[in-house]
Amino acid sequence: MRRAVGIVVVGIAVTVLSATAWVARPHALAASEPAGEPANGAADTTALPPAAEGAIDYAKDVKPILAKHCYACHGAEKQESGLRLHTKQTALAGGDGGIAIKPGDAAGSPLLARVAGIGDDERMPPPDEGDALSAKEVGILRAWIEQGAKWPDGADGDGNHAGKNHWAYRSPKEQIPPDVRDAAWSRSAVDGFILARLDAEGLRPSAELDRPRLLRRAALDLVGVPPSIDDVQAFVADPSPDAFERAVERLLASPQYGERWASMWLDLARYADTQGYEKDNRRTIWRYRDWVIDAFNRNLPFDQFTIEQLAGDLLPDATPDQILATAFHRNTMTNTEGGTDNEEFRVAAVVDRVNTTWAVWMATTFNCCQCHSHKYDPFTQREYYQFLAFLNQTEDQDNDDESPTMPMPTPAQARETVRLQAALAEADAKLAAMEPQLAAEADAWAVRLQGPVEWQTLALSEMKSTDGATLTLQDDGSILASGERPANDVYTIAAEGDWAGVTALRLEVLPDASLPHGGSGRADDGNFVLSRFAVALADDGGSLSMAAALADFSQKDFDVAEAIESKNVKKSGWAVQPRVKEPHEAVFVLARALPAGAGRLRVALEHRYEQPHYTLGRFRLSATRDVNVREKQALPAAVRDAIAVPRDKRTDAQGAAILAYYRSIAPQSKALRDEQDALKKQLAAVAPPRIPVLRALTASKQRTTRIMNRGNFLDLGEEVSPGVPATTHPLAKDLPADRLGMARWLARAENPLFGRVLVNRLWERLFGIGIVETTEDFGTQGALPSHPELLDWLAVDAARQGWDIKGILRRMVTSSVYRQSSNITPELLERDAYNRLLARGPRVRLSAEVIRDQALAISGLLSHKQHGPSVMPPQPDGVWKVVYSGDNWATSPGEDRYRRGVYTFWRRTSPHPAMVAFDAPSREFCVLRRPKSNTPLQALVTLNDPAYIEAAQVLARRVVREGGSTTSERIAYAIKLCVCRDATQQEIARVAALFDGERAHFARNAAAAKKMAESHAGPTPAGVDSSELAAWTVVANVLLNLDEVVSKG
Repeated sequence: MRRAVGIVVVGIAVTVLSATAWVARPHALAASEPAGEPANGAADTTALPPAAEGAIDYAKDVKPILAKHCYACHGAEKQESGLRLHTKQTALAGGDGGIAIKPGDAAGSPLLARVAGIGDDERMPPPDEGDALSAKEVGILRAWIEQGAKWPDGADGDGNHAGKNHWAYRSPKEQIPPDVRDAAWSRSAVDGFILARLDAEGLRPSAELDRPRLLRRAALDLVGVPPSIDDVQAFVADPSPDAFERAVERLLASPQYGERWASMWLDLARYADTQGYEKDNRRTIWRYRDWVIDAFNRNLPFDQFTIEQLAGDLLPDATPDQILATAFHRNTMTNTEGGTDNEEFRVAAVVDRVNTTWAVWMATTFNCCQCHSHKYDPFTQREYYQFLAFLNQTEDQDNDDESPTMPMPTPAQARETVRLQAALAEADAKLAAMEPQLAAEADAWAVRLQGPVEWQTLALSEMKSTDGATLTLQDDGSILASGERPANDVYTIAAEGDWAGVTALRLEVLPDASLPHGGSGRADDGNFVLSRFAVALADDGGSLSMAAALADFSQKDFDVAEAIESKNVKKSGWAVQPRVKEPHEAVFVLARALPAGAGRLRVALEHRYEQPHYTLGRFRLSATRDVNVREKQALPAAVRDAIAVPRDKRTDAQGAAILAYYRSIAPQSKALRDEQDALKKQLAAVAPPRIPVLRALTASKQRTTRIMNRGNFLDLGEEVSPGVPATTHPLAKDLPADRLGMARWLARAENPLFGRVLVNRLWERLFGIGIVETTEDFGTQGALPSHPELLDWLAVDAARQGWDIKGILRRMVTSSVYRQSSNITPELLERDAYNRLLARGPRVRLSAEVIRDQALAISGLLSHKQHGPSVMPPQPDGVWKVVYSGDNWATSPGEDRYRRGVYTFWRRTSPHPAMVAFDAPSREFCVLRRPKSNTPLQALVTLNDPAYIEAAQVLARRVVREGGSTTSERIAYAIKLCVCRDATQQEIARVAALFDGERAHFARNAAAAKKMAESHAGPTPAGVDSSELAAWTVVANVLLNLDEVVSKG
């Protein structure tokens, strides 16, 4: 950009988790008093915040405060000064310095003084180890203590006591929507629960959002791209009372719906196009991504969606699609570095599958149990490995080739394969019909080729080296080179005689002890490179044409044909590495037999390879008059041997070998063979990708699962069998103790977490924060639900409706809660800054994928092409640094450059930088919710990244082309494209001032105008002034960066 332009940026709260070393320090709550007595640090109640009003519930109100601020130093894992606050018994007993909590006596409870920062003692928690408690939190603790510090049995914060008393481990109950004062506002049960809470808090819902912005919100949420101007106008003009409901139905039916929600799921599935770890080689697994898109679009019920991904291969008569779904757990990383232990990384993959399964479907930090029993939730290390046993019986074992894999054609590939296979079968049938004729011809052909080729060694009259080598004739008629060893050389060999009828010349290369490595060449490695083999008659002078060159062996990329065909003699020729110590022969077939009367034959052996000394060391030349020499030399050894045997003495195998070979060369079947070859090439071209999948070990190969002490795969303990934790619902007797049984156990309605976790995740995607804020943790350390009755109602309803994901989203999106304006008042900011009560609509920044997709859609660049291999949109040069290969980021051509973000190639060690800037994960591990950061880098990306510059350039052209004739009309059109609503006169005036200033600047600087308008989009259209187009590009760039554009509000 030429200079900074105004951009509206709104800060978004972000929680940063940092790993800090815990430093022991003497900060007992009351170190000077004996145990059991009140401490001197008792609180001056006049200095304390007022006690919270109403009855205080330990599990709902107090425990989250202690878990957030106190457990790290005074919990199950660590007890500073002997004080443990995670269980009732230890908390009321106090620590080394005496009691900390005295039920009913706030003044006699030193805990309050320390957390409030009253008195001379150090505030708790210390500033470098945690945030201070808010006045509200201190007030809750004060009220709880004054009310007797009631602590129900079973509500402790450690894994041994939390048990099934924790709310998340109890089955959700049917909830009756409460009565509310404003029944007209409530469109559904969802609204009733929200409004009842607002009534209790003395708050009112916000007004309904205007139609243009409401449709934009719904479109961004459900399909991930904004609606078109036509869609907005049609919705605004629709007078029917269910206009919004019908708009939502259209969005849910759009193919783009699956792409939008697949992006969410791929974070959970840790989907990537590479294997991870240091090498991070490519992995072909994009068909799984397409499966996810299709599953959302066909509204696969979530229980079946779950079962197919965890155990689709074990379903009765499993379809290819169901097996493909199991690639969910093949998204684990594979370590292909040299010297690594495959078993170590196989185990790491299985551990990741356990952790991911519990994180995705149970929102539980089960991974803590890998090394020890959970400190806060009711799960033991033994139970962890019992569950791991379900996932420990698959064939994959960190192999470089990703086995087991399965060919997974796309629907188009499957259709084309069927067509080609049918055509090939027809060609095969026609060829089979010719079999009797071919068999008879093969007999006659074999008779013609019987007998060996007779070779006559040339009687040499001259041997010359152009570059100083000494050529000496040996007793066996061969020539040995010695003496000078030039970098390149040409040997000229002449022979006298009658050459009438000669059809071919043979060059034998012979190893010799006097040559390097005992080879047949003079190079240091014993090899040679024959750049050209040329033959001439002395009377004629010109080189004779060659029909073919055949050899018993040729080095890779140095075929003997290069000696008569190569156009670059410095790069190619005939060579025989690595078999340099063996004799070899090459036969050069003349295009025509030599005529009678020829007297002198001259052979030139040229050595012009770019590396030095690759010349022949010992060789012999001979000639033949056999008219069938080309056919005979081309025969495979087994066929040649079979032909040499008289017909009546051949074995069946020899006869079959002759017929099979003749069938492959017969002139009359050539057209059919060519057709077969063409069809086979086409089949190869549509060969389906092989996708890593889960495949169960056979019964005889089942692994023994043992507890890994401290999580160490080399330190194995007690053997365990597959099982589920005691706190959860049991594994039903009708379910097998295998991966399929585990998947069905997980997806049953009896699972108290299955429905809750699902609806909470969908709610979070729509409202920006879950009913349970800690989407990743429903355990005792997680947040309590803001609306527990609503959460249970949604979970029970989801099960009742057959786990219909579109149905769940429909209920949420069509609610009055969702339709509220996101405008915030001073009162709401004070009462509910994070919108937990939902007295206003959601307003959050869009995801990395949606921000880019939206820019492409607004400009008109977005491709609607679906499925297929991942693509590479533009990214800055030099981002990829692949140490182990020459792999590089090659920008995709054509419309693939403008595909949706869900199709972008995902390299774990180097994701697309624009994605990373907007908080996209590496996907090395499962990510349940992305952080929401707000950094200058994000503005730099959307202002300067090639994709966004190109979108701005193309949007500018669209505005000039479609937006009307005046500046004001075009500005209004551009704003409507970007935010769907009508522009205000003030906005038009401000943008017009920007446009006028930029146009004046570019009018004075033609080169800058050209660059701004054309650097990515190409030449300025005819009839458009480049300085004006450049100014519109700046305007488009600014509009695409508006906070209202990159946010959903």
